[in-house]
Amino acid sequence: MKKLMYLLMGLVCIISTKVIAQESEKKMSDPISVLAGYHVGVVQIMFAANKGNFTTLDKYDFYFIGFPVGITFNTAGKLKFDLEFVPVIKPYFNSGVPIQVHLLFHPGILYPLGNGWTFGFRLAYENSVNQIGFTPLINKGFKRKNNSVFFFELVAPARFGPEKNSGYTQLGGLHVGLGF
Repeated sequence: MKKLMYLLMGLVCIISTKVIAQESEKKMSDPISVLAGYHVGVVQIMFAANKGNFTTLDKYDFYFIGFPVGITFNTAGKLKFDLEFVPVIKPYFNSGVPIQVHLLFHPGILYPLGNGWTFGFRLAYENSVNQIGFTPLINKGFKRKNNSVFFFELVAPARFGPEKNSGYTQLGGLHVGLGF
């Protein structure tokens, strides 16, 4: 399963690089138009389900928080390519270990649906916890007066690993942020 996910991540990176390169060749007179924007935010996972066990945010050892930062590129059509990095912080309350920090590499595609709604699909690799997976999402943006967008996003991360017998973990959470 890991090899398949690595293959998929590689294909997404190769295809998106090719699409961005083709689009930038078309718009050499205006290279900034390839860049659709960037975003910053906060993501909070609310629940996780793994092998029949359901865990929620009210468990002190489950809590962690992420701070997504991403850059979005236009393609020739409506589809957009988004490259997101998410530092994830897990504090260990009532323990001698202060915090655990790892980085989530989260490239994906976004498809605007209209009226501020966007559907997305991301691949995921979490470096120090050795998990791979994918994240479907639905996003609603609200334009602000200063040409920025406030958005909220429902995310449904699916992760595999880190051990062979860890199985599949389904998570659900909320990402809020600002797009520019």
